[in-house]
Amino acid sequence: MAIKINLEKAGHKKNGFVGFSFTTFIWGAFVPMFRGDGKGFVKLLLIWLATSGILVLIDNFPYDSIDFDKIPTIKDFIISLLDVKYKYIFLSYYLIIFLLAIISFVVWFFIAKNYNRDYTNKLLNQGYMVAEDDDYALAILKKYGYLEYTNEELRDNNKMELYKNIVETVKKDEKSKYYIFLVYFIITFTIVVITYYSEISKIGDITYLEAIRAAGI
Repeated sequence: MAIKINLEKAGHKKNGFVGFSFTTFIWGAFVPMFRGDGKGFVKLLLIWLATSGILVLIDNFPYDSIDFDKIPTIKDFIISLLDVKYKYIFLSYYLIIFLLAIISFVVWFFIAKNYNRDYTNKLLNQGYMVAEDDDYALAILKKYGYLEYTNEELRDNNKMELYKNIVETVKKDEKSKYYIFLVYFIITFTIVVITYYSEISKIGDITYLEAIRAAGI
């Protein structure tokens, strides 16, 4: 979860966010949708379709409904695979899925790292501001470069010390979240690798043709 701050414009309140957006990394376009960020929703939806959406399509595509006999090129390709060890075909297929998943991960990591900054900057540009007595929000926004320190603040040692303490506390919380995210990723990656390794081990040395016959196709 990111750092939430309160912003206000003409009595209308909205939440701004600072830091890595774990919710955007996991839920993608749903985040801007629930925030009322229409442009952000369309942008992230298109990115999802170009990355994670491809993975979903490949994994759920109704291959059984295609009559490959009517597509000579694909038919010839499939015939050429009949004598190949099925585990190699299985491995190649999931290596492609894995590569696409890595690309998707990198893309969404970059998006999650920057979305909150873009969203909060948009609110500030629209005229949303922090309450003058909200030292927490001011400390965060100024430390992370959303707002500039005033000369009065820079001369006020007590105020700067307060800002420093707030930011240090926030950074500790953010570091804990990153560790949780890292553990989650490592566990998920390990489970996926073990699962597919186990599946490959069960296949044995049968050919693709033998696998088709065993499946009764």
